[in-house]
Amino acid sequence: MNGLFARARSLLHGLRRPGRLAAEMDEEMEFHIEMEAERIARERGLPPEEARRRAAIAFGGVEKHKEAGRDARGLTALAGMALDFRLGLRMALKYPGLSLVSVVGMSVAIAIGAGGFGFVGGVLDATLPLPEGERVVALQNSDVREPGSPHLRSTHDFLLWREALGSVRELAAFAGDDRVLAVPGAGAATVHLAEMTASGFRVARVAPLLGRPLLDDDERAGAPPVVVIGHREWRRRFAGDPGVVGRAVRLDGTVHTVVGVMPEGFRFPVNHGYWVPLRLDPAAHEVGGGPEITVFGRLADGATPERARAELAAVGLRTAAAHPETHRHLRPRVLPFAHALIGIDGPALQWLLRSVQLALGLLLVLVSVNVAVLVYARTATRTGEIAVRTALGASRRRVVTQLFAEALVLSLLSAAVGLGVAGLGMSRVVEHQRRANPDHFPSWLDVGLSPALVAYVTGLAVIAAVIVGVLPALRATGRDVQAGLQQLSSRGSRMQLGRTWTAMIVVQVAVAVAVLPYASSVAGRALQRGTAEPAYPVDELLRARISTDGAGTPAGGDLAAAEEAAARFRSSAAELLRRLEAEPAVAGVAFASRFPGEEAPARVEVESAGTRVWAWTNDVGVDLFPVLDVPVVAGRGFVEADAAPGSSAVVVDRVFVERVLGGRDAVGRRVRRLAEKEGGEAGELEPGPWLEIVGVVPEFTVPPPAEDRPNPKLYRPLALADAGGAVELAVRTRSGAAPAAFVERFRELAISADPGLRVGELRTAAAAERERRQGLLFVALGIVAVTGSVLLLSAAGIYAMMSFVVARRRREIGIRTALGALPHRLLAGIFARAGAQLASGMAAGLVLAVLVDQAVGGGLTTGRGMVLLAMVAALATGIGLLAALGPARRALAVQPSEALREE
Repeated sequence: MNGLFARARSLLHGLRRPGRLAAEMDEEMEFHIEMEAERIARERGLPPEEARRRAAIAFGGVEKHKEAGRDARGLTALAGMALDFRLGLRMALKYPGLSLVSVVGMSVAIAIGAGGFGFVGGVLDATLPLPEGERVVALQNSDVREPGSPHLRSTHDFLLWREALGSVRELAAFAGDDRVLAVPGAGAATVHLAEMTASGFRVARVAPLLGRPLLDDDERAGAPPVVVIGHREWRRRFAGDPGVVGRAVRLDGTVHTVVGVMPEGFRFPVNHGYWVPLRLDPAAHEVGGGPEITVFGRLADGATPERARAELAAVGLRTAAAHPETHRHLRPRVLPFAHALIGIDGPALQWLLRSVQLALGLLLVLVSVNVAVLVYARTATRTGEIAVRTALGASRRRVVTQLFAEALVLSLLSAAVGLGVAGLGMSRVVEHQRRANPDHFPSWLDVGLSPALVAYVTGLAVIAAVIVGVLPALRATGRDVQAGLQQLSSRGSRMQLGRTWTAMIVVQVAVAVAVLPYASSVAGRALQRGTAEPAYPVDELLRARISTDGAGTPAGGDLAAAEEAAARFRSSAAELLRRLEAEPAVAGVAFASRFPGEEAPARVEVESAGTRVWAWTNDVGVDLFPVLDVPVVAGRGFVEADAAPGSSAVVVDRVFVERVLGGRDAVGRRVRRLAEKEGGEAGELEPGPWLEIVGVVPEFTVPPPAEDRPNPKLYRPLALADAGGAVELAVRTRSGAAPAAFVERFRELAISADPGLRVGELRTAAAAERERRQGLLFVALGIVAVTGSVLLLSAAGIYAMMSFVVARRRREIGIRTALGALPHRLLAGIFARAGAQLASGMAAGLVLAVLVDQAVGGGLTTGRGMVLLAMVAALATGIGLLAALGPARRALAVQPSEALREE
């Protein structure tokens, strides 16, 4: 080890100060010669000049000893590597077409692999930005019957775990919530806060900037309401007032006292900026009931996750024995905190994500093998050069190293481009998610460029260089030197494109034919729908979701409280609608259970026909179609009487008429919805009441790109008195009034109607539509990049193959031309091999496409899908033949006299 360290220090010294190293070596050589001269003069009695001459002769060439010193330090190898890289860059510039194809293909593969590594790694390896954040864990009950669906109603379990566990300390819990914050002099707004136990701050181990955190006494019933605010919120809503501690604010109409301000960057547990005490009352809920909470804590000193899992499993078994009716299928688990928040509740899902990560990385291996075919064909033209270098003393390792360096130059360029594309793509996706979910996207989730990602991409580049450079080099340097020297005069190549290499071209064509129809279909739909305009005035609409707590059926069976909350919501929503309609800037207001375009699927049966189909359904207010300027093309629209109890009126869209009713008259036909039978077997459906179609509207929303064609839609009238605990609002402003300018006024009206009314997803319809388009265009661009690289590599592979064939048959073509062979016969012979490769690839691709289509139940082999499949096959054939055209033209340009002289 000491020798290795000394060698490393010497190498670093030589790299940092090459001039000083040369001077030291000269001084050392001179010292040895002087010492030898003194010995000779002393022992033989010679004059100093003669003694020095004999010492220099005995010492030998000074440069030889210097070179040995450089070798000992490793500097010669580094100089050789630098030369290899310069030659590699020169070769990349000498063959720009091959270099461009190689870099494009590998860049796309590296970008996909890097993106997968960044996203999956960012999710699986996320660590909280807290002191010893890796020791913060989450505890949750997992239902063995439904993996991926944790049971979060764990009030009783949380209190039990807090008392029973020793390996997890400071056990805490939180629940996210939206509330209306009213600050005197600063207006009101809906904010996302965390109801959290005081122990959560002790888990975080971050001291407040001002004031204090939550305390255990704050959780007691009857304790004064308090709130802790984040640094960003302190700056934005309180103007950074240093005297904010002690100020009173209102949350849902309840006065809270600000007791603390957290430091900048503290957004724990998810992306929260407000914290209020979580007050849990186990007496108010049955075992297995209560609000949904996330339980977390910090591993005790010396405790490991394995020990915590074993301890929690023992507690879980005791709980299941004591409460089999609620806990028989529940298994408590200890998870990394980030996994619990993101929904990764077990090792199975982790392994699945790691498998996806590996599969995306292996994509580069497949692309690199295709690029290796191109490099192998180029190497075939350099066998003479390789043979000369070998004959002049270059070892096989030296030649392989040179070819590896040339490939490494290409792969490193590809890595740089791919890493840049991946970084840009990940940043755009994260930015989109942060805009779409500003309060719910984890602030600590980092999926951007990181040292680990750079190291991963560098490793991919080295692997690609080994495949692209070393494999062809080993094949090329394994030839006989004399045979290689003979090629200098014949200008041909005795290397052969074996079955493995040609099989890769066939596989490439097959994959292109099998995958491109699906990719083209999805990309086309994404591009088409990313540029499509909805048939309603998005530039005049403001959309929002209003809701309230407690509505619906709560856990624990407190139906009276749920009904009371629902009644309050309906009253508050009605008051808000009245105030909105009275506004001069508002032209109309409508509501629905879901905003148009976000309908939910349901099974529908048509009377007499007995047809059962999937339709997308929505419960809408009777004013929705007039507010959105949606015309009625048959029958009538909704009227107030349709929203009365017992009404059977429904409206369908034109797609429903065409696809479900076969284009026949829809008005007067009856349909009914089918729902899963409660308490029945899986898949058993229970029919609802018959509903009569009273009108038909056009398709006025843009369908998602995952759907091959628009889905049939069915609309039922909804009265506000029948709404649950939330509805979507569509507020249309008058001409000249910008919806964005009405946002703050909307919040004010909501607070004035009921301070407890929650306003969420408040934004203009144009902004929502813009985000949808950007997402679709991003998808389309990504698919086009991948499919384009596949086609490019296919064409380049065929081009390389044909160039290889022409290089090997150069003399034969010239001689045949001299003997009178017609050009079309020569072309037929040249294109025959390309045609065979293309035909084999297309046949395999068509079979693979049919098998995949049948497995996924798609429609690729019917109707327009079959046309698309044929078009892709024709496109692949055309590209392949065009790629073979260049080498064919070069073959015809071979002069017979030149070929005969070579012979």
